[in-house]
Amino acid sequence: ALVVKFKSPNPRAREDSENYYLGIDEKHERQRLGDIGSEPTVDLSIIVPAYNEEERLPVLLNDVRDYVRNRRTKEPGFSYELIIMDDGSRDKTSEVAMEFARMHGIRELKAVKHVINRGKGGAVTQGMLCAQGRYMMFCDADGATRFSDIDELLEKAKMSEKDGLAIAIGSRNNQALSGTVVER
Repeated sequence: ALVVKFKSPNPRAREDSENYYLGIDEKHERQRLGDIGSEPTVDLSIIVPAYNEEERLPVLLNDVRDYVRNRRTKEPGFSYELIIMDDGSRDKTSEVAMEFARMHGIRELKAVKHVINRGKGGAVTQGMLCAQGRYMMFCDADGATRFSDIDELLEKAKMSEKDGLAIAIGSRNNQALSGTVVER
């Protein structure tokens, strides 16, 4: 994971407010983001770059919730964090995410709001830099892929792991083979 930090170009500095996330803790206070350089605290970090996704985000959130529920029946100790990187949206992306978390009791959801739009790459980079997972992944907010397909991706990463490092890359281009083609 540290390879990402040391090999990537220096990202734009965060605004002070971008160093915090909102969650559904009892105090409803902003909490400081983690750092990729610290020891992992969860099994999986899921980073979702989102720009004006208030309408499409609930599809992904439902999919992630179902995935976690199923995974925890097989692996009760499975832990994760779901980091929604709201990339300066002009709609209610963050509010929709927080309402979903409240409605379904998802304490693992962290909503980070960028002051300005950094683009998808900037949102992914900032999400990765604050991730606390042993494995980290990002997925698009539009729900165009089945989230449950990540099990195969994680398996490939685990198989290729060397010296604590691994990478696996999924692509929508292979969806025709897996039967998950989405037509718009």
